[in-house]
Amino acid sequence: MEPTNRVNDLISITGRLASLLEKENIALRNKQNHDLNDILDEKVTLGRIYETRIMGLTENAEELDTVDPELRERLRGIGEKVQGLIEDNAKLLKVAIEANRRVVNLIAESVKASVPSAGTYSSTGAADTIDHHAAPRNVAISVDHTL
Repeated sequence: MEPTNRVNDLISITGRLASLLEKENIALRNKQNHDLNDILDEKVTLGRIYETRIMGLTENAEELDTVDPELRERLRGIGEKVQGLIEDNAKLLKVAIEANRRVVNLIAESVKASVPSAGTYSSTGAADTIDHHAAPRNVAISVDHTL
């Protein structure tokens, strides 16, 4: 493919990636998690295409000298924009992951606390779920059957 066409192609792909990252960042900021699944699939695909196109250009960097300087500057500008969006995206994803982890941990703790237990026997032999002086719960017991 001709270098100018490669650069134009990369500008188009990078522009699509930039708009997709903007959309994802907005969804993350507004906690619109239902929109993120569709975005993720397209982001992965565009990311792979972008990566292969960049690698193709860097392998033949001398060909970029034949491309119009204005076009190269346009590619550089949109590349910088995408880099900033990627950095914002990483921060937003980190916050969202941490928030979800905390929610899951709180739910798990609540479920553990709400599970009823059989209680323990107190020193008087009564079943007691409240007495803090009772034997500890989940005590291992073994029986010797060798009589």
